[in-house]
Amino acid sequence: MIRDDDNPNQTDLVAGFILDDLSHEEADRLNQAIAQSPAIASEIESFREAFALLPYDMPLLEPSARLKDKIISAALQSAAVPHPDPPPANVVPFAPSRRNWKQWIPAIGTSIAAGAVIALGLNQVQLSRQVQQTAALQQQLEAKNTELKRLQSELQANQGAIARLSQPGTQIYSLVGATPKNSRLATARLLAKSGDRTVTLVAQGMPKLSDNQIYRLWSVAKPSSAPVYCGQFRQDDSGTAQWIAPNAACTKNPSQLLITLDAPTDPITSAGPLVMRSS
Repeated sequence: MIRDDDNPNQTDLVAGFILDDLSHEEADRLNQAIAQSPAIASEIESFREAFALLPYDMPLLEPSARLKDKIISAALQSAAVPHPDPPPANVVPFAPSRRNWKQWIPAIGTSIAAGAVIALGLNQVQLSRQVQQTAALQQQLEAKNTELKRLQSELQANQGAIARLSQPGTQIYSLVGATPKNSRLATARLLAKSGDRTVTLVAQGMPKLSDNQIYRLWSVAKPSSAPVYCGQFRQDDSGTAQWIAPNAACTKNPSQLLITLDAPTDPITSAGPLVMRSS
């Protein structure tokens, strides 16, 4: 065991024993120290456990086929040679000096601690990422469920309109905003059947009304005819409304349909501001 001085301390002797790097004199000194202080045996065992963990902190390398064959052959030869009985626990076996491993001692504890810290940090980062991914997936799932419920609600609300579309003779009238300001926002489809005064309207973008407002539908039989009152309505949350027209002329192939904004108490002899009209 190569040293800078000839008086190694107890820690150096224990480390040299673990690394199999003691001279005859150093082995004798360590045996004497163990005889005087049995606690050194516990220190040796602690060093041995730390040194045994060192390979787990190093990358695994696959040996070549040639080297693997040599290792297996050496192991078989070693198994065939009888081994002597082990020395007593309090006696340090002597091994000839081979290499100077003294400089490895400080790195053993540091390497093990660093490996544990790195492993713990990686686990925490991975766990944090998994939590974030789970939260993002949960939000996406909730958004999809909300959208699905909305579509189901709209489908259920429009069952009447869908049923009317399947009836022969049903006419579909398209209405758009009457002013440039709302012409691109509000659209509606009105379903009516000649001889049937039931009117179904499915709208998109029509503003919701307050309690003192109402939409009214008007029918124009010919371009030169005066509008005929055809009922009033408020659409539900899905934009659908259905009512019975007071006049059969409202559903008898009108040339144009109009929607105005009125108050519920306004007379039906005059219309309020024009909101939508059919093309």
